[in-house]
Amino acid sequence: MKRITILLAAIALGLTGCRETTKEHSTGVKATSETQEQKSHVEPALTPDKSWTNEIVLNNGIKWSANTETTDGVRDMLKLITDSKTKTTIDYKNLGEALNNIKNTVVKECTMKGASHDNLHVWLHPLIEKIALLQKVENKKDGAQITSNLKEHLEAYYDYFE
Repeated sequence: MKRITILLAAIALGLTGCRETTKEHSTGVKATSETQEQKSHVEPALTPDKSWTNEIVLNNGIKWSANTETTDGVRDMLKLITDSKTKTTIDYKNLGEALNNIKNTVVKECTMKGASHDNLHVWLHPLIEKIALLQKVENKKDGAQITSNLKEHLEAYYDYFE
């Protein structure tokens, strides 16, 4: 129950930072979060969940234009993961905290609107969940797996946004 509360709080923070979130979209987010949380009881969500790729679309076959702050934030998160010297569980938790700070800046400075914004949120919500998992990781093996999944997810940003 505590995990659901933390996860929903993180998602709520993400949604309140954006200037153009619809109520219908945030309702869908809650359902997605609960579904992901239920899955994590079976397996600790260490395998990449790529279901978001079924929801995200390109702009008539072209990448969406993203605001500079978002693209810079994604680049900074990738650099942070690449440069991190994670050797202990605490290192992974600290990495999660640092990634969360960057993610919070990205959300706060979100200026995108319309379909590009909606598709950004399809990509963003699983990222928020993965960062939350890393922040409360319990061992190095899980930390390494979650970090790998985060890196893969961040790299996928460039498949949909420029």
